[in-house]
Amino acid sequence: MDKEFIERINNEENIVNLKNAVFFYYKHLENSLYESDIYRFLLRSLNMICDFDYAANPKVSIVIPVKNEFVLTQFLLNSIKLATENIQYEVIIADDNSDDETKNIENLFKNVKLIKNDSGVSGFLYNVSNAIKYARGEYILLLNNDMLVYENYLSELLNVIESDDTIGIVGSKNLKMDGTIEECGVNIGADGVISYIAKGEPQECYDELSYIDCDYCSGCSILFRRDVWKKSGGFDINYAPAYYEDSDFALNLKYNFNLKSVCVTKSKVIHFKGVSYSKDLELLRISRKNKEYFMNKWKNYLAD
Repeated sequence: MDKEFIERINNEENIVNLKNAVFFYYKHLENSLYESDIYRFLLRSLNMICDFDYAANPKVSIVIPVKNEFVLTQFLLNSIKLATENIQYEVIIADDNSDDETKNIENLFKNVKLIKNDSGVSGFLYNVSNAIKYARGEYILLLNNDMLVYENYLSELLNVIESDDTIGIVGSKNLKMDGTIEECGVNIGADGVISYIAKGEPQECYDELSYIDCDYCSGCSILFRRDVWKKSGGFDINYAPAYYEDSDFALNLKYNFNLKSVCVTKSKVIHFKGVSYSKDLELLRISRKNKEYFMNKWKNYLAD
């Protein structure tokens, strides 16, 4: 029964069905499983609205790209509020012209800034790039809205990137809802095939390490300096609307600016992977096109 509901949650793409499954699980299964703590948090968050403090000089700008799915964003904002302490930060919702409650988010969450994607091009790349123009922090933290963050997730990222000038991007350890690892960074083979480090391992795997070197960290949870973003040119617009822009950004920093990407093993986030994006045929076509462009651009470097 537990496994059945875990699989249902992990594979659910409709937010209404996701909420129903969470309620059903909580009502019918009384146990002390790891997953129950997550579900209880989700239940508390359904009707929870928190206020954020205004940061006059934020160290970090947390940029959250969204397209509808307000409830997921609400979960994430509440977890940010609970898990982020002793750091001056601002929260920016990069809105790709949502038509749900997202458009009223500034009225619901105090000191959360809503930036509409006015580029004329829909999709992750232009939406994020547009929002970063308004960021005031020394660092940019990109977070997908289909996530929950753990305590000290941000301080652990900052500790590592500030300790080594050769690091350009730090990423979090991504966990699935069953507590196992989705990734501790990603490596790319010479043929373009990617491998997720520690995928399927227990969440404590590699916790004894400060960080793990990798080719890139998935853009769902990465932190970098704002001045590095500007100097490097940010995301390559040829990947619009989305796909491969995060790996390309990492390789650009690695090969053109001598800045590496690392996964910070003690910075942990839960990722409801697959909830916040569409899988229609057009996006699959774009993904294949972008992979071809990516390989043509970096194949000589990857071969070495």
